[in-house]
Amino acid sequence: MDDQRLRVGQVFVAGGAPTITYNPRSELNLEDKILDYLDEGHRILSVSGSTKTGKTVLVRRIVPPADGIWLSGGAISSAADFWDSIAEYLGLYTSIERTSDSKDEVWRTTTGQANIGIVKGGIEGKEVVGSTSGEKVSRARNLTTQVREALRGGMTPVIIDDFHYIPQAVQMEIVRSLKDLVFDGLRVIVIAVPHRAYDVVRVEREMTGRVQQVSVGFWSQEELAGIARKGFDALKLVDKDEALISRLSDESFASPHLMQDFCLQLCKANGYRQAQDEYHQLVAPDWPSFFADRASMASKAAFDLLARGPRQRTDRKERQLKSGSVTDIYGAVLAAIAHTGPNTELTYEEIRTALKEVLSSDAPQRHEVTRILEEMTKIATNEIEGEPVVDYDVELGKLYISDPYFAFFLRWGVPDLSSL
Repeated sequence: MDDQRLRVGQVFVAGGAPTITYNPRSELNLEDKILDYLDEGHRILSVSGSTKTGKTVLVRRIVPPADGIWLSGGAISSAADFWDSIAEYLGLYTSIERTSDSKDEVWRTTTGQANIGIVKGGIEGKEVVGSTSGEKVSRARNLTTQVREALRGGMTPVIIDDFHYIPQAVQMEIVRSLKDLVFDGLRVIVIAVPHRAYDVVRVEREMTGRVQQVSVGFWSQEELAGIARKGFDALKLVDKDEALISRLSDESFASPHLMQDFCLQLCKANGYRQAQDEYHQLVAPDWPSFFADRASMASKAAFDLLARGPRQRTDRKERQLKSGSVTDIYGAVLAAIAHTGPNTELTYEEIRTALKEVLSSDAPQRHEVTRILEEMTKIATNEIEGEPVVDYDVELGKLYISDPYFAFFLRWGVPDLSSL
């Protein structure tokens, strides 16, 4: 067997950086847009994209950590955290100390006797007699003022990754304090999920017209199909009418990572683990089993936390589903979201309609549903690692599923809700 032959895992590297199926999406000119911003400045750049679409990788490609001040929104819970992080990066000191000393000395000669063996003799020595006085003065410097002085007019950009993790009130403080520095030329890049791309404007209306948007965007069906075509061709595997490719891209929730994993598992399901000597036609697996197996490894822990609800759980009213399962309001809301497809962006009205369709009893009141959506958002933000899998925007009245893996789990991996 040829040890140098391409293996399936080398072609479809789920969660990694594939060497063959990599798609730079050059038609979007994403890198050029960021370079143009760095040349021009005088505004804030907001780079947005859903989870695992490569937005952070894109910015790091243009501004590597060595060339910029990179901050994590998840580590910033106050404006003080923000300024402290930059001060640490710049090596700034928070106090100035001045010390002055004076010394007076008088040398005095002393004489004494010493016995050394049988020889007696005199010993002459000297000692210092004197006094010292000193003054120490210290002055604390305002940290924010120091950082602002260091940043003003500088060309080192500040990048805030996961800007949407920062509490909204803190976002407002940060943006307001950076506004004049941005106008003076400081480059500031914030990276966020799509529905939080305009947070900068929402928290500070005066930034309207001063925020430039670069959307990494969802992957199109054609872009996802391109991953499969390149990979299958490298392995000498054929999907003649592209029916398999179409089904896989339909189930990928616009995620290149999911598409890569699906292609990898499809090859294995057909018995191919390496490139073939001649072309072979791929055949469809049992699709429900195929996707259910993939879902078993995606986001179950996040689902369980959301279905459980807050830790200070009290006895909740039982909800009867038309499927025959009995659950509580948290399980009912998740069942309703899953019933929509799930759609990755849902209004309250769409969720309420879905609740009526999955429940055999009356749907909960509006205030009950919105309270549950807000609680789920808190759990997703505070108890689940990574991007919040769900995010309810109270102001817009919309629920967003930010993580394509969680959306995929809701579609194919939701367990019997009566067990929750």
